[in-house]
Amino acid sequence: MTHEVKVLGKNMEVSDKVHDYVLGKAEKLDRYLKEVSETRVELSHAKSARSASDRQVAQITVRGKRL
Repeated sequence: MTHEVKVLGKNMEVSDKVHDYVLGKAEKLDRYLKEVSETRVELSHAKSARSASDRQVAQITVRGKRL
């Protein structure tokens, strides 16, 4: 059972390669969370971060079905 996955980019463009990678990883959540109905992945580039390794941010929001 697959669920809806949305991949969004803030302050950046999401390439097809990154989109497909995130989509593949997010779809695997069904293995661990049986009641997932929607996953939203927000990728952003934080320009104000001090360290170069802190500039890429991924925020994942998972919504489930109510029983």
